[in-house]
Amino acid sequence: MLTVYEGFFLNLCVLISSLFLYKQLFRKSYEEYHTTCMSLFRGFLAGFLGVVLMNFSISTGVNSIIDLRIIPLMLVVLYSDWISASVTATMIIITRFMIGVNSQSFSNVIFILVSWAVFHYFTKRIRNRWVCIAVMLGLSSLTYTLLVIFIPSTKSLNISLLINYWVVSILGGMISVYMMDYLTKSEQLFRQNKNFAFTDPLTGLNNVRSFDIAFNKAKRRQITTNESISIMLLDIDFFKQVNDTYGHLEGDVVLKKLAAILKSSQGPEDVVSRNGGEEFSVLIHDCTLKEANKRAEAMRKIVENSFFVINNGTKSIHITVSIGFTTYNDTTKEIDQLYDNADQALYAAKKSGRNRVCFYSQSSSLVN
Repeated sequence: MLTVYEGFFLNLCVLISSLFLYKQLFRKSYEEYHTTCMSLFRGFLAGFLGVVLMNFSISTGVNSIIDLRIIPLMLVVLYSDWISASVTATMIIITRFMIGVNSQSFSNVIFILVSWAVFHYFTKRIRNRWVCIAVMLGLSSLTYTLLVIFIPSTKSLNISLLINYWVVSILGGMISVYMMDYLTKSEQLFRQNKNFAFTDPLTGLNNVRSFDIAFNKAKRRQITTNESISIMLLDIDFFKQVNDTYGHLEGDVVLKKLAAILKSSQGPEDVVSRNGGEEFSVLIHDCTLKEANKRAEAMRKIVENSFFVINNGTKSIHITVSIGFTTYNDTTKEIDQLYDNADQALYAAKKSGRNRVCFYSQSSSLVN
């Protein structure tokens, strides 16, 4: 058997490695994985970890060993549900009976069940997380102590065993919860930053990077399908006046409302993006020039007739948008020129009076 220090270090390594591997398997939040099958699987993994920890028992003296089997049970109570906890507890109990059927195995059943009840009870009643963990681990260790006293494995009470168990159990439990929280928060931050890398944080639309990725995919797809591709650029007319009159926070409200209108109007394969400031784009697959013109005009009218409520609902304003678009290969013959040609059409729409739609034409430069 391992000495106390060696065994504790090895058990911590096993726990931390297992938690890291678990977070690689379950990258999403508990709510996203909340199914019976996944609960059973989580319980099995925790139960298996408990069995492994039983195998790495820590020697505390002559004929006295301890292990950290209780920590996986505590973790599933904290981070999963009763189904997972049931599976974990059952696996630990069965494994202990497989080692031998005696008074100590029955003592293990009592210890596991009482600890499970303690974990479940205090998890729901103590809001301060670390106070809750300390109480749970303390009462679990107290249960272990009482069982050692009343169902002794030797004729004399092993004080060293009890002291070592309290220290190892509480430290191991605290470190495990800290690592689990740390890995969970790290994963959440990673997902958040990954989302921000491709999503505009204000409107929730795709950002420029996402637009570029979608456009490159559309180009590769076009080679196979030979379909038409349209790009529509929208710009809010006189948006600076909105910011100057009502403030930038209210301007953000307008941008979010316009983004919501674009989302509700998009087709199943459309890619709607905020390309910066008050400029938005719509990448439309399999769309001819005539269809794109119809959709752009419909969009212009929807925005013109919509109310934009600002100042906490006390005022509503109207805005208009100018729209420029082009279609490959109706009006644009070089697919890489789609965005630039749409931008030229947008410039023409704004220059010719705003609140209108213009499309790009190679033959006559720009057409209203």
